This record gives sequence, structure tokens and C-alpha cells, in this order.
Amino acid sequence: MSKNSRPFTAATVRLLVLLVVMLFGLTVVTDWLITSSENQEFHERYKEVVLGMSESLVVSLLGAPNKRSSEFYLGQREGFEGAYKRAAESEATHYLIWNRKADLVYAIGFNEAGNVSIVESGGT
Repeated sequence: MSKNSRPFTAATVRLLVLLVVMLFGLTVVTDWLITSSENQEFHERYKEVVLGMSESLVVSLLGAPNKRSSEFYLGQREGFEGAYKRAAESEATHYLIWNRKADLVYAIGFNEAGNVSIVESGGT
């Protein structure tokens, strides 16, 4: 078997590895851009939520939450003591929670009538 008839030369392997690395890099960058844009759009819609808004309107604005809870949650308590205090003092009987990015949590509390009584966000 001659040197030129080998199916894969070192140069071919290097080229294939380079192409795979470039495709992986493009995938990561594209995913980051899409996720960043989605998070920004979510945040803009989140800023439209106001006290007294109905739960159904909030869900139609923000989409389905990641979690429904009877307890307030922002990912961590330290640094967000004020938010936890406001939640405890609110009339909220349940919370809808959206997790965005790796460490950003949006929590919206609703009273017995199903209207927004507290709007908070935070994370680690």
C-alpha cells in the first residue's frame, strides 16, 4: 500500500478535527445568542407585570412557569432578605416561579383572588 493511498493522512485528520471544533464553537455561540435574546425578551415582559394583574394574564405574558409553590423562592436567601421579608408580609398564598439562565429566578406571588400581590427576582 503506497503512502498516497492511505484513507486518512495526518493532514486530513487535523482538518477534520479543526472542522469539528469550529462547528462546536459555532453551536455554542449560536445557542448563547438565542438564549440571551430569549432571556432579554422574558425580562422585558416580566417588567410589565403589575400588582393586581390576574394569574392567567401573567401566564399568557410570561408563559408556563417552571414551578408552582406555596413557598417563596429566589434560589438563595442570603442577599435577598428584603425580598423574603416582603413576600412574608404580602398576601400571597402561592407563587409561580420561572428559572432563567443558570442562576436567575423570577417569582410572582398571588393572593386568594388569583391576583399578583408581589413581584420579585433574584438568584445566586
